Amino acid sequence: MGFLGGVDDLERFLTRACYLSIASVPACWGLMVFLIGDGGWRFSFLVTAVLPLVAAYLGIRAKREIRTVMSATAFGLAFASVPLMLALAYLEGS
Repeated sequence: MGFLGGVDDLERFLTRACYLSIASVPACWGLMVFLIGDGGWRFSFLVTAVLPLVAAYLGIRAKREIRTVMSATAFGLAFASVPLMLALAYLEGS
């Protein structure tokens, strides 16, 4: 199971997924602050505030309990929170 560089080591997979899900929290919050200043508050920004926190929690817990599915879910949630937020903001605006 290679992940970002073709590494076939489970520990590296869990560590990288954990770090990427944790790094998504400040990135998404920064984007949320930028978008609030640019276009005003929307309820879809709650997705950007909550989903990265859930992803970070799942990433940390998956690394502790050595669960690859939970780790992949955490990475998926962290990766999908921005497109989901933008789609919901588009639906709110129309």
